[in-house]
Amino acid sequence: MPDDREESGMRQAPPCPGGFLYQIRSGDTLYSLARRYGTTVDALTRANPGIDPNSLRVGQLICIPVAAAPPGPPGAACPAGSTPYVIRSGDTFYAIARRFNTTVAALTAANPRVNPNNLRVGQLICIPTAAAPPPGACPAGSAPYTIRSGDTFYRIAQRAGISLNALVAANPGVDPNRLRVGQVICVPRAAPPRRVSCTMNLVRPAGGPAPNATGRLWIDTNQAGNWQITVAGVDLPPPATLGANIYTAVFSADGVRFSVPMVATVEGRWTGTTVQRPTDVLLTRGRVDIYPGPVLSGLLANCR
Repeated sequence: MPDDREESGMRQAPPCPGGFLYQIRSGDTLYSLARRYGTTVDALTRANPGIDPNSLRVGQLICIPVAAAPPGPPGAACPAGSTPYVIRSGDTFYAIARRFNTTVAALTAANPRVNPNNLRVGQLICIPTAAAPPPGACPAGSAPYTIRSGDTFYRIAQRAGISLNALVAANPGVDPNRLRVGQVICVPRAAPPRRVSCTMNLVRPAGGPAPNATGRLWIDTNQAGNWQITVAGVDLPPPATLGANIYTAVFSADGVRFSVPMVATVEGRWTGTTVQRPTDVLLTRGRVDIYPGPVLSGLLANCR
């Protein structure tokens, strides 16, 4: 068995400028390592002057040189707007593009001499950086945004507090169904919330299950600038007769949907209140329906 000093020497990291460290595993030889990492036995020997090629030990640290890697761009050869990267085990152009927020097409264009289907560990390639749009590329009132993994127009619009239609209109040349990581789009800035104070009557749908029902809705802006929405229904039948335990007011508009549970205050009267961030699309194209039923409905554009 090796003594402590020998074991320490096995685990001590050798100098490895321009390469990467590798820990010897069972069955490794310099020949197999050279083939695996696209280098030569001579290059491995020169990078590890104190090594005994005939006595490699499991756990021993050696240096794998990348200078002798397969043809690829040296660091200085990467064009402006890109940076050098050393291929690691498991890398693919697709995985690298996702990791560095670019596209496979951009990665391929930056590496014309590299075969994406034959990447080798230690190979050097160039990673293009995501380009920002030129000044003035986005219309006034919008800002550039770089698509990330998992993005959709719907999610971006929700995060920005704008409508899906506004996002589509700001990007006439973009296909929302074919977004690419690293792609730059324009995101309109949400208009500052306007203070709202309005009320409206709710109506019974023709042939609805509550022929005597009446209802009303109120929207007011609180001190925090949010909307306090209250909805009430009168002369509503017990919800159990319609197969439910309570009444619920459902609000919906383009990309916006939320529900407000209602409580019975007196017999036949139900009310519900919620606080929501201001969303203009709710007032212009939104509606409210009280379920089960619906027993009452209304278009929020009628709120005055």
